[in-house]
Amino acid sequence: MGTIAITGSAGGIGGALRARLEGQGDTVIGVDVRDAEVIADLASAAGRAAMVAAVTEQSGGTLDGLVAAAGVTHDDGALVTSINYFGAIATLEGLRPLLGAGGSAVAVSSNSTTTQPGLRLAHMEACLAGNEETARAVAGPGVGAYGTSKLALARWVRRQATTEAWIGRGIRLNAICPGFIDTPMTAGSREFILSLGEIYPIPIGRAGDAREVAGLLTYLLSAEAAFFCGSVVTMDGGTEAALRAEHWPQALP
Repeated sequence: MGTIAITGSAGGIGGALRARLEGQGDTVIGVDVRDAEVIADLASAAGRAAMVAAVTEQSGGTLDGLVAAAGVTHDDGALVTSINYFGAIATLEGLRPLLGAGGSAVAVSSNSTTTQPGLRLAHMEACLAGNEETARAVAGPGVGAYGTSKLALARWVRRQATTEAWIGRGIRLNAICPGFIDTPMTAGSREFILSLGEIYPIPIGRAGDAREVAGLLTYLLSAEAAFFCGSVVTMDGGTEAALRAEHWPQALP
C-alpha cells in the first residue's frame, strides 16, 4: 500500500484509477478542478505552484507513485497546450522530489501522437523548449494542439526517463498512449469515431474502457513493472498497428 497522486482524478481515466487504487488499499491524493483533495487549475503557473504545495503538504512530503492524467480537448489550442503539456510537466517535475527510490511516475499521452495527421512540429518544439508563450501562440486549432501537446509530452518522457534526475535516483518514468476510450471527455463522439473506418480503424471493434486503462496504470505503478523505464505504451485496440504496421519497430541504420 502506498500514497499515489493523480492529476485529473475526477475524469474518466483518473476516476477509474482512483477506484482501483483505493480498492487495493492505497491512499490517493486527487488533483482536479472539482471533486478532489487538491483543487487546482493546471492551466496557470499559479495553479501549478499551488498544486505542488498542497500535494506536498497532504502527502507529508512522500509519494510512492504519481500519474499525470489531467488533459482536455478544447477549441482553444493555447488552453490545451497549457494544460496537456505544461501542466503535466509542472506536475512531474514539481512532485518528483516527493518520490524516492522505487517510486514510479506515469504520464498519460495519447495514440493521436502517431495516428493523427497534420501535427505541428513547431508547436511540439516550442513545448519541449519550455517556452509556453511561444507554444501557445503557435498551437493552432484545438484538435491539432491536442495531438501535438501529447506528442511533446511523450517525447519529454523519453528524454527525461533515463537521466540522473529520474532513473538515476531510482524513479521510473513512463508514458501510456490510450486510443479512443469511453469517458466523459469523449461523450457523444462514440458512433462517429467508430464509423471512421480506414481513417481511424479500431480493429477490436469497440471503444476502450477507462477501467482497462486503470489496470495498465496500476501495473506501471507497481513493483512488478520495475524494469520499465522510458517506455511509451500504446493501448488503442489495434489502431496504430492497423495504420502503421511497418513503421515500428525499426532497426538502427
